[in-house]
Amino acid sequence: MFLSFCRNIAQFIGIEINKTSHFERLLSGMTACLALVSVYYLSSSFLSLPDSLLVVASIGASAVLMFAIPHGALSQPWPFITGHLVSALIGIGFYQLFGASFVTGAAAVGVSIIGMHYLRCLHPPGGSTALSCVIGGSSIHAMGFEFLLYPLLINLLAMLVFAFIINNGFQWRRYPSFLSASVRNESNEKHLFEVEDLYDVLEKEDVFIDVSAEELMHIYNAARENAKDRHKSLVSKLPK
Repeated sequence: MFLSFCRNIAQFIGIEINKTSHFERLLSGMTACLALVSVYYLSSSFLSLPDSLLVVASIGASAVLMFAIPHGALSQPWPFITGHLVSALIGIGFYQLFGASFVTGAAAVGVSIIGMHYLRCLHPPGGSTALSCVIGGSSIHAMGFEFLLYPLLINLLAMLVFAFIINNGFQWRRYPSFLSASVRNESNEKHLFEVEDLYDVLEKEDVFIDVSAEELMHIYNAARENAKDRHKSLVSKLPK
């Protein structure tokens, strides 16, 4: 009774079952730290110290996605680059039109989310970028739209390069997720549902999840093969 209650509470508050290895968990943190330090030193060679630190918070949030969830839909290059740039563009525009206030910043975040949805580049740290462009202080305000090119774009491109190099240095990681041959080239039995069926369900349910339909199909097929192997193993142990 008590264990069932605890399980229900865990599901209610969203505690996921995480069976990743200890090595993978440590690797996520270490690679994110390495990438952020590298990006900082790269941008600081072009920019002054205050400007180099302007986007550390939002890009630090991106590092969680790109190095802890490199196969996630929100972690891919298009959402990462475009999500930040669009949000910064909206944030700068709102500041120049309405000035710096928290209400303006909140409105910029809201419009950024709508823009990212329509451009298919939803990236949660983009909201932080939009907010920082409104209430980030005099140094970022003085840069105006130049902020889009530096330090923002320099930092984004550097982070993208590091994500590509570091993630692909490990066999079980592929970044972008398109490079995962098991997802791209997987053949599915004709009597089973196809990847288009997953897209249809997501559209009908009107939800967005941080995994591509192709990745879901791969997980389903891998789990199905695992179930087949388990079933064969059980059958082989039955007395003849």
